[in-house]
Amino acid sequence: MKIIELKNIKKTYHLEKLEVPVLHGIDLEIEQGEFIAIMDHSGSGKSTLLN
Repeated sequence: MKIIELKNIKKTYHLEKLEVPVLHGIDLEIEQGEFIAIMDHSGSGKSTLLN
């Protein structure tokens, strides 16, 4: 049974005249009882995804 489902999540920050895309169509499913880790380099959008 899915307890979390994300489909096509996108996020772009707008800094003055600059657009900074951070998340590009993220899909994620977490089933009941699963443990996951979200890992990547600094500034890759991990915290943005969780927020």
